Amino acid sequence: MSGDSRIELTVRLLRGGSKRQFERYINRLLKLAARHGGRAERRASEVKGGRRRPDAVLVLSFPDTAAVDAYLTDPSRDDLEELAAKAVKQSTITSGRRHDTVEHEPANVTALPIDPG
Repeated sequence: MSGDSRIELTVRLLRGGSKRQFERYINRLLKLAARHGGRAERRASEVKGGRRRPDAVLVLSFPDTAAVDAYLTDPSRDDLEELAAKAVKQSTITSGRRHDTVEHEPANVTALPIDPG
């Protein structure tokens, strides 16, 4: 088994609109990531514990930095702006962590408390 070293982005989202709009935004974001070789490694939904806790935390992985750059600068991200304005109050992306899928299987982190930093 060969190591699949990928670059991870952590996306923390605070919902600003309806749950339906928020889920639609996340689904479109994930489809955009997939077009650049990205995949959802983990997702925590409705993180409990306070006002500033994210409503969703996504851990996305990409094959390399070129794929991350392509995802972050894709012109079709502009098409998401109108939906984001309705669905998302705040979005924070943390990047740069290497992920070796041989050592770390995707995990269900829904029940874990997440500290948004």
